[in-house]
Amino acid sequence: MSAKAIKGTILCLHGFAQNGPTFSAKASGIRKALKKVGYHTIFINGPIELAAADLPFAASSLGADDKSEESNYRGWFYTTEDYEVQPAFDAIKDSYKEHGPFVGLIGFSQGAGLAALIMNDFAKIVGSESADEELKFGIIYSGFKVKPEKYQHYYQPSIKKPMLHIYGELDTLVSSDRSQALVDLCDFATVLKHPGGHYVPNQKDLLKREVAWVENVMNGGTGQLEEPKEKTEEDEKKELEKLNEEMDKLSTK
Repeated sequence: MSAKAIKGTILCLHGFAQNGPTFSAKASGIRKALKKVGYHTIFINGPIELAAADLPFAASSLGADDKSEESNYRGWFYTTEDYEVQPAFDAIKDSYKEHGPFVGLIGFSQGAGLAALIMNDFAKIVGSESADEELKFGIIYSGFKVKPEKYQHYYQPSIKKPMLHIYGELDTLVSSDRSQALVDLCDFATVLKHPGGHYVPNQKDLLKREVAWVENVMNGGTGQLEEPKEKTEEDEKKELEKLNEEMDKLSTK
């Protein structure tokens, strides 16, 4: 049997105080769903090494695993008012040389902020003229605009690539207002909300919509999705009948 053709490679950027492997585990739902339809994902480490003692909070609050003494905490930039992102740019460039080209970027929290920041100037950042045409989309989990004024020009006049923004309605670390501020900078933005907090959701119905969005964009669309239809009484009746049939089958075994 021949190997399944790869439709493209997607670069995945973890959150603050996470690393590539931990993000791969926490984003296992979308990683596996994309693999099923032919996409390869690459999870890399941020350039900044952090010690647990350096963190002003429990790392678990950002989705990191702070139970292990050997936790490899990483970041893309420091959480100060004025910070440098050039080390992050350099890491993206190195990953492109090793694993590119990339058809998409996926980011969570700080990684989402970085992914959105580099969308317009991706070719310049990675040093390849073809990189901009190769890059088709970004998926942003709990994303936000970076603060320093010196980086605001990266968003101007707007983010042109289709962007899928996903965030939790109960997120207390990156508020919905901050996520919406980033959404407002995008020409082709699709927003999916989940009833949770600061994490990458793995609900099947949401994963299906995310994969459908990716396929739409890769086929030349802008990612606009149809709203899921509300269930009618007839739909619920059919589901109940199907469930009863399954239970009857089980009882006869």
